[in-house]
Amino acid sequence: AEMNKSQETRRKNEQARRERHEREQAEIKAQAAALRQIRDNPDAMPGDRLEAVKLLMEMQERYFYIL
Repeated sequence: AEMNKSQETRRKNEQARRERHEREQAEIKAQAAALRQIRDNPDAMPGDRLEAVKLLMEMQERYFYIL
């Protein structure tokens, strides 16, 4: 059975949405990983480490379902 145009368009939109969602999740995970590196780096400035902790906590509240 051949898909009509609207079904095909809907399928492509759904796939694009899914891929965008995956890219956004990967970006959030990468940001969190970078913040953890700063937080865990004994050579980082104390203020930078504290800021990383604060930002990580905010991210974990906002993106608890990802992180």
